[in-house]
Amino acid sequence: MKILITGINGQVGHALMQQLNDHELVGLTRKDCDLTEPDQIRKAIDHHQPDLIINPGAYTKVDQAEDEPKLAFLINRDAPKVMAEKAREYDIPFIHFSTDYVFDGEKKGAYKEDDPTNPLGVYGASKWAGEEAIQNVGGKFYIFRTSWVYSDRGHNFYLTMKRLSEKPDEIRVVSDQFGVPTSNFFIAKHTQNIMKQLNSKNTGIYHLVPDGQSSWCEFARQIITKTTPTFNLKNLLPINTDQYPTRAKRPRSSVLDNSKIKAVFMIKFDTWTMELKDYEAERHDRTTKKETATDYTVY
Repeated sequence: MKILITGINGQVGHALMQQLNDHELVGLTRKDCDLTEPDQIRKAIDHHQPDLIINPGAYTKVDQAEDEPKLAFLINRDAPKVMAEKAREYDIPFIHFSTDYVFDGEKKGAYKEDDPTNPLGVYGASKWAGEEAIQNVGGKFYIFRTSWVYSDRGHNFYLTMKRLSEKPDEIRVVSDQFGVPTSNFFIAKHTQNIMKQLNSKNTGIYHLVPDGQSSWCEFARQIITKTTPTFNLKNLLPINTDQYPTRAKRPRSSVLDNSKIKAVFMIKFDTWTMELKDYEAERHDRTTKKETATDYTVY
């Protein structure tokens, strides 16, 4: 199968390129295909004629989006719309990744796919607009909402905690925001499993996260315990959201219910803590072995 993947230098795109290397992969970087230029997207798809389009490419700077709304909407709404249109034109599946930030965090309990959305900031609003655009186009689309994505590349909470815990200083982390930590490896391996079952009867929106939930502070504790066991956890201090003001408002509780995706695709997930443990083992394997060459084209 020929698969076109955007944003391959990002967390999820990179993991997908590794996980799906038994397919013919066409990897698009920002330099190769600017997602703010619809014609470049159309030309790339027309040129490569893929059997599947996967779009992990996105504008993900939550705070900076408040000052760059036009750019956020170009990448998170307009680009996915173009991809959905081309996928429908060629009658092929389109997988798009979205976010828990489409919700306002006020619900008691986990969010289901059909719960009302109410994003609090530009980033969430642009991602929700992308979901709407894809649904309006129709076709064989799959929108996978995920949350609190971490990996060993780029800028993310996991790497920040690893870096900070290398020093004996106090680390203050918000303890009253809740979500589901999700590794790029988790997303890639389950996308691979789901790909085999795509058909016109199971299109739609799904929540792709492990089982369970966490606060940022508990997530930090688990990361530090597994990566920097010499750090004194008494120096990990929980704080409230109002003690850590940010440019964009975050949802207090954006825990996603994953029961639909497990039922439809007949798959099982571990808890996020088990996934973090598996991620650490997988990361260790990746750093001790040479990466094998993959059969893909960078456009």
